[in-house]
Amino acid sequence: MARFSFLRPHLGLIIAGSAAFSMSTLFSSVKPVLLTQFMKEVGAQASLAGWIVATPFIGIALATLFVAKLLERYSYRLIITYAGAALVTCQALNSLFFVNSFSTLLLQLVSGISVGVLMGATSSFIARSNATGALFGLVDMIGVLLMSLMVAGASMTTEKYGVAGGFVFSALLCILFWLAMYVYKQETVTNISHQSAGETEPKEFKLSLRPVIIIIMGVLFVTFSGQGFAFMFTVASNLGMTFEQSGNSIGLILFLSAFACLIGGMCSARFGPEKPLLVAFIVCALGWTTAINSQSQSLFLMGLFPAICALQFSFPVLLSLAGTLDNHGRWAAIATPLFTSGFAWAAIMSGQVVEIWGLSTLATTTQIGMLICIVLLGVSIWISTKQSAKANIPIDECA
Repeated sequence: MARFSFLRPHLGLIIAGSAAFSMSTLFSSVKPVLLTQFMKEVGAQASLAGWIVATPFIGIALATLFVAKLLERYSYRLIITYAGAALVTCQALNSLFFVNSFSTLLLQLVSGISVGVLMGATSSFIARSNATGALFGLVDMIGVLLMSLMVAGASMTTEKYGVAGGFVFSALLCILFWLAMYVYKQETVTNISHQSAGETEPKEFKLSLRPVIIIIMGVLFVTFSGQGFAFMFTVASNLGMTFEQSGNSIGLILFLSAFACLIGGMCSARFGPEKPLLVAFIVCALGWTTAINSQSQSLFLMGLFPAICALQFSFPVLLSLAGTLDNHGRWAAIATPLFTSGFAWAAIMSGQVVEIWGLSTLATTTQIGMLICIVLLGVSIWISTKQSAKANIPIDECA
């Protein structure tokens, strides 16, 4: 029990962070269901359906432009009040106006911006804690555990009530997550800050090559690994699985894969982030190649499990890595929404790929994406090694 005693002073932050991350995973949960249902119910092309489910993640990325400024000027409670209200309102309105593509895209964009603000705010506080990696792994795991239930719920609701039911389901869950965020009190951050002794003001925020490469690598990883995720219900449907069958099976896989979040944090602490990420990139490519090209339901699920585990395993590793880039949580506040935005580019890219070259091509594009991530990982290691040699300090202390 002593090993988990660090959780007690961070309980409010864990609840708030888990709620914010769950809002993002909610978008991921309903994305493959709504993508398929939009094409069936509204008659939308794959590319348009991809844009509709991707727009929230574009909004999440846009939130990085001003979330740090909001944290400087406004209180945590005020930020979550307005951002949460906007999110719930937009999801409710989408259940009424989803047949209008323009209004749906606009409402989805505002929803994403709201979630991006909520995620960036909580990530900033987590990055300033004295247990950054463990907390990121924990809140990510909780979000994924809830995601397994949300996928099953979204599948059943959408199958029975259509696209409108899917958005109502989303709005109701957003209300619950929004209320949970009020548990955290901003003033407690002063008790968990790991600022250097005597350091009261943040140093000037400067761009440097390694943080940019790490963020690009994280975004590309989520993007290319998320391509198959966007169409996994379509693949399941092509193999003869109903929404309920695929929702239950995929929900179980997501539930089990949630524990990969904690395993990723443990492996990162023991072996450093580079080796675990390299293994995850390779496993991701092999898993999605198997799942997308499968000719049977059992082989599809066998490939899907390691593919999704690789994503869950890597996400907290990437977040904690971003959290070490500065002592004030600014890179973490920027990186978290940007990493999550990868799901947007995944839906957009996958929609274009499927429409032009077919569903099986997603396996090839995923392989290419993982290769790019491996190259960027190598460049990051080279820069870190070069900085360490120049400063004559351990590699893991270099930003």
